[in-house]
Amino acid sequence: MEQIRPFPPTELIDQAEEEETIRLAPAVDLKEWVVKNWLTIGGELHNPDHDHIAELMHDDETFLAFAWASSAAMAKKRMVLGQCEKVMFNQGGWKKARQEQQMRDWFGFVPVYLITVDASYCENTTDREFCRLIEHELYHIGVERDEDGEPIYSDHTGLPKHYLAGHDVEVFFGETKRWGADESVKRLIEIAKNAPFVSETNISACCGTCVIN
Repeated sequence: MEQIRPFPPTELIDQAEEEETIRLAPAVDLKEWVVKNWLTIGGELHNPDHDHIAELMHDDETFLAFAWASSAAMAKKRMVLGQCEKVMFNQGGWKKARQEQQMRDWFGFVPVYLITVDASYCENTTDREFCRLIEHELYHIGVERDEDGEPIYSDHTGLPKHYLAGHDVEVFFGETKRWGADESVKRLIEIAKNAPFVSETNISACCGTCVIN
């Protein structure tokens, strides 16, 4: 059965425009779509790099939640289209209670990780760029690995040890121009020479809006 990729609720964007503010809303259907296509063996976009997320969610489905934001945010003078955060409340008393209540009102639980994406961008972007954004945020949920590259499991829980991962490549254009490519950039260049693993057919099968020529 052909799938249709999740789209944000239009009323979220409309209300935010009327109020001239950023509004957020839970994206339960987006989570279900991601689990089906990325975190399930045989899914159209299944990636074994994220198997630790699937294992953690199989143990506790409250591990991850998704939300729509009506528009992009700005951070360090750059537009933020997506964000993966480890949910932590650095407040106490009523402030903490209010923040926890917001999570429970949205999802019915307090997730360990929350992925938020720009609804306005997702409403208008291509299927490929939409999927790329989701994949990017999933990669921020990292897993600790041993010297052989195998996941490290907690002695306490028996589950993979996870953490909020940074980007594989962290450089400036000017730095590379002056000093050349470091090892991470060289590796990225070699990877980019190859055709993408994900085909347009895979994307079409899970998004339902692609036109395959």
